[in-house]
Amino acid sequence: MTVASLRVAWPLALAFSLVSTSAFAQFGPMGPPPMQPGQGQQQPKPDPKQPQTHAAPGGEDLSSLPSAEAQLPTDPLSVSSAVKKRIGSDAESDAGVAAGAGVSPVWTRRIYPPYYEEQSGAYRFRTIFPLWFERTQGDDTASLFGPLYYRRRSPQQDADVVFPLYWDVRNGDSRTHVVGPLAWRRSPGEQDNWLAPLIFQGSRKDGGYLHIPPLLTYTRHDQTGGFNMVGPAFCSWKGGSTCSLRTAEDIDFGIAPFYFYGRDDHSEYEIIPPLLHYYSYEDIGEKSLNIWGPLLWKHTRDRDVFDVMPFFWHIWGPDEDHVTVLPFFHYGHKGKENLFVNPLFLTATGPKGEKTFATWGYARYRGRTELDMITPFYWDYRDPDIGAQTKILFPFLYSSVSPRGRDFAVFPFWGHFERYGVKETTFITPFIQHSHGLTGWETNIHPILYLGRNQNTSHTVVFPFFWDFASPKSRTTVGFPVYWRFDDGDSVSQLALNTYYHERKLKQGLDWEFHFFPAFSYGETPDGHWWKVLYGLAGYTRKGVHTKMYAAWIPFTLSEGRSF
Repeated sequence: MTVASLRVAWPLALAFSLVSTSAFAQFGPMGPPPMQPGQGQQQPKPDPKQPQTHAAPGGEDLSSLPSAEAQLPTDPLSVSSAVKKRIGSDAESDAGVAAGAGVSPVWTRRIYPPYYEEQSGAYRFRTIFPLWFERTQGDDTASLFGPLYYRRRSPQQDADVVFPLYWDVRNGDSRTHVVGPLAWRRSPGEQDNWLAPLIFQGSRKDGGYLHIPPLLTYTRHDQTGGFNMVGPAFCSWKGGSTCSLRTAEDIDFGIAPFYFYGRDDHSEYEIIPPLLHYYSYEDIGEKSLNIWGPLLWKHTRDRDVFDVMPFFWHIWGPDEDHVTVLPFFHYGHKGKENLFVNPLFLTATGPKGEKTFATWGYARYRGRTELDMITPFYWDYRDPDIGAQTKILFPFLYSSVSPRGRDFAVFPFWGHFERYGVKETTFITPFIQHSHGLTGWETNIHPILYLGRNQNTSHTVVFPFFWDFASPKSRTTVGFPVYWRFDDGDSVSQLALNTYYHERKLKQGLDWEFHFFPAFSYGETPDGHWWKVLYGLAGYTRKGVHTKMYAAWIPFTLSEGRSF
């Protein structure tokens, strides 16, 4: 075999290997499986006098254990070329099967264009390119006639394919036929029958399915549950192989949008939208709700409800009962409590015997506290336990007296509010206010004058011209718009008309400067001073022994030293 013949033969072999690989992926491996090492060799008979070994420790035959030290490979991660070709594929190596594992195959090739043949052991490949391909491997033979007909015969797989109209495929005990849109498959305990896209039917040992898309029909089931849908009707269940209330543990079925029903181990529901019906039940708490149009029934362990909406409402339970008939009355009681309401008046009794009565223009409450109200103007509230009383004649008079203080106001002319020993505030109309207390005082004439002191801080405001806020560490004063002064304890900045003054405290002394805009500036530092006319038209600077002068904004050094 020449190099040129090899270059012709291998593309043909590669083309057929692609066909055989795809056939394997669809219908299973071609040819018998490779023989395992040692397979078919006769095992020596055990010596009857030899003691039997067991799974317990010490029962092994120590003579069969290796006595030499194991040798590690030079590159433990290296992979042979044959293994690399097998990684990621389930196709068997034809050459390996033909030659046997671990044995280099011997190939025989013949080329009589367009005929090509190669053979190695039980493996043979022949082709009349591109009309006919045949691969034989033991009892497994696969042929491709042109691009349309494929044929295979083997102990496990058979195939006759006239692409794309006819398929006859056998895989073990399973056989599949496809004739255009018609397909059927048979295997032990299973079958499928399709007429695409009109009907799809199949059965299994534990269930089956039926799909008819034109009729909106879909069914599937097994021994544990299933789902059926026929047009608007549906059923979904768990437990059992059929949609049956007798066998299913969890079931939902209905005919949309007219009827819906569902049930599981602890709950149940039913919905009939055209009849305005809804029903539900839960084992937890023994809760139920049943609605038929305006009628409503509800039950829990503690209460029952019956309503004829929206006119009649009835709730009852142990030691309680409530009835409402709109718009005429409501009556209810629970233990010692009761309530009666009608369009004319309300009367109620609380759990501790407190009484409430209200009607048009008058209301009264008697309990730990007391209230009399002539709606909506006069209110008289009393708390006998603490000796407090509040009276309101809305909107003119307010009075409140208690052990903690006294308040009195005649709106809008006078108001006096006192917290004994803490603070006292007086209003003369809403605009004049004066307050004094333990920490300071405050006087306001809204919205112009604000004066006050609170401990160490004070404020004076004459809006909008004068502002002064002072504290032990800082002070801000503004005489708008001609005067501004800010003092934070370490520095002072002051602006008055066209003059500016700034000073700051340094470790060596005081650093300050004064500006008369724009004509003259003067300043002093702990080690010198400076002055300027028109910011450099003329000027002089001294810093220690170093001096400098300015003429026409040009600096001239008079004594040498560091620049500044």
